[in-house]
Amino acid sequence: MFQLFRSREKSVRYLLGAVLLFVAFTLVYTLAPTGGMGNPQMNEQVIAEIGDEKLTDMEVRQALQLRMRDRSIPPEMAEFYIPVFVNQMVQDRALSYEARKMGFQVTDKEVAATLQSLFPQLYEGGKFAGHDVYERMVQSQGMTIQEFETNVRNQLLMNRIEMLALEGVVVTPAEVEAEFRRRSEKLKIAYFQISADSLKSKIQVTPAEIQEHFNRNKASYRVPEKKSYLMFVVDEDKVANSITVPEAELRRAYEARKDQYRMAERVKVRHILLKTTDKTPDEVAKIEKRMQDILKQARSGADFAELARKNSEDTGSAAQGGEVGWVVRGQMVPEFEKAAFTTKPGAISDIVKTVYGFHILKVEAKEDAHVKPFEEVRAELAKDLSSSQVSARAQSLADGVRAALIKSPQEAEKFAEANGIKVVHAEKLADADPLPEVGVNADVQDAVSKLPKNGISNVVQAGGKWIVVQVQDVIPARAAELSDVEAQVRSAALAEKADKAFRQQLEEVRKKLQEPNPDFVKLAREFGAEIKNPPEFSREGAVEGAGPATMMEEGFRKNIGQVFGPVQISGAQAFVCKVVAKTPADLTQLAAQRDSIVQSIKSKKAKERRDLFADGVLKSLISQKKVKINSEAVQRLAASYRRA
Repeated sequence: MFQLFRSREKSVRYLLGAVLLFVAFTLVYTLAPTGGMGNPQMNEQVIAEIGDEKLTDMEVRQALQLRMRDRSIPPEMAEFYIPVFVNQMVQDRALSYEARKMGFQVTDKEVAATLQSLFPQLYEGGKFAGHDVYERMVQSQGMTIQEFETNVRNQLLMNRIEMLALEGVVVTPAEVEAEFRRRSEKLKIAYFQISADSLKSKIQVTPAEIQEHFNRNKASYRVPEKKSYLMFVVDEDKVANSITVPEAELRRAYEARKDQYRMAERVKVRHILLKTTDKTPDEVAKIEKRMQDILKQARSGADFAELARKNSEDTGSAAQGGEVGWVVRGQMVPEFEKAAFTTKPGAISDIVKTVYGFHILKVEAKEDAHVKPFEEVRAELAKDLSSSQVSARAQSLADGVRAALIKSPQEAEKFAEANGIKVVHAEKLADADPLPEVGVNADVQDAVSKLPKNGISNVVQAGGKWIVVQVQDVIPARAAELSDVEAQVRSAALAEKADKAFRQQLEEVRKKLQEPNPDFVKLAREFGAEIKNPPEFSREGAVEGAGPATMMEEGFRKNIGQVFGPVQISGAQAFVCKVVAKTPADLTQLAAQRDSIVQSIKSKKAKERRDLFADGVLKSLISQKKVKINSEAVQRLAASYRRA
């Protein structure tokens, strides 16, 4: 097997890219470490038997854990996904079993090629990393090489029998044309919108309605637990201001870092460029003559920056008066560099020819190579050296105030006053409320959310601040009185009333649209709605201001001038539409899209056929008692994820 890994063959003969991704996913969930809400220490239970192979609850947990980790399945829904996962895993193994029964085989060479495609990190530089690296990779996931490769073989077998089932998928010319028409037809509509939100401004709720809504929904309104905090805030900025680095230490650092402060010889330059690239010899001669005229103006006292703004073709510097800035050797083309470093400060160079064109330079300043003096970098050094002490000092202060707080709040406040630490009293805050000084900070809120009364948090770093918190009071959660949640209840009562009015309005619209030849403009006026005219769209597109075009399918079946709807987008939003124009598919474009359409239809048919085939194989094996599913074990596994 390992000799095959050393080969240079990189093709995978039987798997398409999409299938490789599928195999990769299956390998990943098989290798995923155990986790989840169930108990990983429990004895493995057999969930299903497929021939001589057993599917255990641990394997299902591993698959589910992977999906919960990437958040594609919410942990609270895990219980309901268990049967789905079991069915999929049993079906996959049933296909592999059926393939072996039919005599399909997978060679070592095919397994090696697949692994090479899936794990290119084992082949850096085209060379196999070696048996030991491969074995460690597999063993780190709790598997042997044999188990790992068996899984790969199963996936290849499953793919082999699927490909057999998918052979012979036929797409007729009529299907292609119908799909092309479906994709290419365009529709232009006018619409007006009715919604519950638009009705809110026209509706009022009375105190009696607010009270009635509260009484009906009292159980859903609660005042959450609230806490009062004593907070101590160590601010790194204040700590930095309190740290003074001794002069001797600054000078030692300067001497140690002197190489950082060495400055190369440099010149500060402006220039004017007239480009000659892609110009004929005659054009170049004219450009040079024009540059000679500009040079005369510059040397006669004209403002060089203004000349650059008017004449230079260097788009990067012309607007800045030709300013290039400080230049060191090696930055510019040789001709430009030579002129820049040989022209005296304040002087203007002769015309310089480079690959870009003709230049004239004005050297504004020049600095010889030198080391920045200590005084020039003193402030920078002081800031740098003090910053290395700030975090340590801030943490030390935070630890000190926490130690004092353990003794008593009074001791902590004395320590804080003596060391410039800010003391904050925060009253009656819920867990989700922003905290003074730090706002909504997950680390701080996690540190204090479970603390009891008088509990003290660990030191928590929040940005440039170090926080210590004591819970001084806990106000338990309770059923809300109307006065506690009146604004919330008012909003809910208003939304409920608007929703009811919207449903009534929706029913009125439906009735009016059933009348012969409904007047679209009159309808919009009756409902106080604005008519909008979005651009035309295809079924694959979107309706400007409304959403996906798929919701307007009815419009594609209507004639020009007909009104349709209401098209309800959500529970509280609907559109009434009129067909303004229809653009039929341009069949002259069909040939250019035929291949992609055929492939799309084939893929759709293939998926349908694959699902039917896999389902048929599984049912057949169950009837032959070659596949047995332990329903009670599945139920127990699902129950282990049930939340209290």
